[in-house]
Amino acid sequence: MLLMMGVSLYASRLVLEALGVDDFGLYNVVGGIVALFAIINGALSAGSSRFLTFELGRRDFIALKKTFNASFAIHSFIALVVFVLAETVGLWYINNYLVVPDGRMDTANWIYQFSIASCMLSLTQVPYSALIIAHERMKVYAWTGIAEALYQLLLVYLLLYVNFADKLILYGLLICLWSIALQLYYRFYCTRNFAESKLTVVKDRKIYKAMFSFSLWDVMGNFCVTGNSQGVNVLMNYFFGIAVNAASGVAFQVEKGLTMFSGNFMTAVKPQIVKLYAEGSIGKMMSLVFESSKYSYFLLYVVALPVFLEVDYILKIWLKEVPEYAALFIRCIIVIRLIRAFATPVVQAVHATGNIKWLNLYGGGTSMALTLPATYFLYKSGYPAETSFYVSVAVGIICNYLNLFIMKKEISFSISSYSFRVYGVSLLITLLSVVPAYCVFQSMDASFLRLFLTSITGLTTVGVLVFFIGLSKGDRKKVIKVIQDKINYTYEA
Repeated sequence: MLLMMGVSLYASRLVLEALGVDDFGLYNVVGGIVALFAIINGALSAGSSRFLTFELGRRDFIALKKTFNASFAIHSFIALVVFVLAETVGLWYINNYLVVPDGRMDTANWIYQFSIASCMLSLTQVPYSALIIAHERMKVYAWTGIAEALYQLLLVYLLLYVNFADKLILYGLLICLWSIALQLYYRFYCTRNFAESKLTVVKDRKIYKAMFSFSLWDVMGNFCVTGNSQGVNVLMNYFFGIAVNAASGVAFQVEKGLTMFSGNFMTAVKPQIVKLYAEGSIGKMMSLVFESSKYSYFLLYVVALPVFLEVDYILKIWLKEVPEYAALFIRCIIVIRLIRAFATPVVQAVHATGNIKWLNLYGGGTSMALTLPATYFLYKSGYPAETSFYVSVAVGIICNYLNLFIMKKEISFSISSYSFRVYGVSLLITLLSVVPAYCVFQSMDASFLRLFLTSITGLTTVGVLVFFIGLSKGDRKKVIKVIQDKINYTYEA
């Protein structure tokens, strides 16, 4: 995982160097336009994953096969709708309102078409990915992650050393080809390993109705998530130009690397939450929600702490040309991601119940109603580019508690107990661990040695505090037993 994160960040540095700030920013904002039309992809992905995992939990393999095929049919239809919207409304926006450097409109249109092609195939790919996760075959993602890291290095080599009339078009084409190859591999893997992935026609209207009803509400939530991120990206482009989009692109590359740890952890936890609910083990499920909320935060925080402190030095050694605002944007995104790290297990628990109307109506609706209008008003009033991130921090805190109240409507639990055991413990560990790392940071001049010592200090302090404060008594015993078993095994060997 560390190797993949390192390769990803190193490749991003070389891509920025090869393309330049303007083209890098152009790629990020154009790809974001397509993402706005693909919001239903996330909604249907969550729906497919929930229904497939639920049937696996019930061990109903006939219903599992019907669910998979119904999901594929739904996604194929949605892919057609997205294609029409992207080639009409999206193309109109690109050619009439997008702020593009002189002479780069043709390139923007090429990148847009590559993004549409990737989006179309990814929409029909969702049931296959959901099936892999439902079966908990996480090794597949580990191997494809390594392959993607190697491909990124090859891509960078081509950008730097192969002469091409327009390197941005080459970059967009190669990213598109990788997306297609990866998705075809997932399909091949599923057809070889899961009998339920064989395509057949499903005429059971009840399955379509249940999945559409579930996903319809999730569309709203995913519209809010994608609209908030990509919508803000579009607003930045409109008010500040393409250079700010480049800084945002760099910040989101760092975010992608940082969230690998907690993201993969939650990928493994999500099917367990649904299966426990399907089995009727509500107590075990809620215990898993509480604990995974903390651990998701800790896994992200232990990596984010040194990056937050040392971001200026990291950017200096990482990028040849550091876009303005990049350091500030990265710090803001780290705070936002830490706040939202708690939310994923809670949201997944509500998804497990199948009743997600209020989650998306209140939680998602509040996020959308606050973030974009507030950002537009503040930008219009002359506030700086980073203002949107401050808005997102406030909205993230509000939405976290809204999610808890919504979960309480479906599953009985104590919000005050959650706040103390999850938020309280996490905040205490954060405050106690920041001090030693910050003291190291302040006592030395910027250097690789300071970065190393800050990272080690943060890792050690967080690890010790999590063990004694963050873990439950039962989990501490499990950790001690694992360590003892490892020591005994090494001694006997």
